[in-house]
Amino acid sequence: MTPLDILNQIRQQTNQIVLFSSLNGKDSILLTDMCSKVFDRVVSVYLYTVKDLDHIEAFKIVHQSRYRNVEFIEKPHFALYGYQKSGYLGYLGHEKLKRRTLAQIAQDVKKETGIEWASFGFKRTDGLQRRLMMMGLDKVGTPGYNGKTKNVYPIEGWTNKHVLAYIDKMRLPRPTVYDPKHQSQGVSPADINFLLWCRKHSPGDYAKVLKEFPEAETIIFEHEYQQA
Repeated sequence: MTPLDILNQIRQQTNQIVLFSSLNGKDSILLTDMCSKVFDRVVSVYLYTVKDLDHIEAFKIVHQSRYRNVEFIEKPHFALYGYQKSGYLGYLGHEKLKRRTLAQIAQDVKKETGIEWASFGFKRTDGLQRRLMMMGLDKVGTPGYNGKTKNVYPIEGWTNKHVLAYIDKMRLPRPTVYDPKHQSQGVSPADINFLLWCRKHSPGDYAKVLKEFPEAETIIFEHEYQQA
């Protein structure tokens, strides 16, 4: 089935959906477009590692202007609890965080919004764990969605090439690429490619990252020392 086929199956049960989105990643750009076409109401949830990054906010502004039926909320990324507890890269946070898994955050958002179904950008090509997960859904006769948890994975059968082809065909914003060698990326304070990209293309965001994770600067220093 195509991603739209999978989403339309869920549309038979509800006219609204929660979408977990990175805002500027290729899978999220595609799913924002598809979900907005299938559902009357879409609540896009961004899990932040560092709040208010300008280059991320720019994508949200574009999405807001393009999709009138999409709302945007944000929650702390589930990794931040561990970062705060261990003082990872000097991270202290602004409030004491509770330990939450992605599944628990999804349930929280569903309860807050009154929306039963949530969409994720998981793909079989993401790794063995995701592949086994999707194969399990095939075996129970619900490819692309889990009727018990009410989670849907529209692009589970697509590759990065398929996703980028759709983005180009629909003339959607091109995703941010922190590292040209790797297609799947995200905001990670320990990722040298993310840090270098921010320093070069969005210095204000680089400063925000270092404010939250001050020891991340040592990653830059070590990288430049090795390159010297």
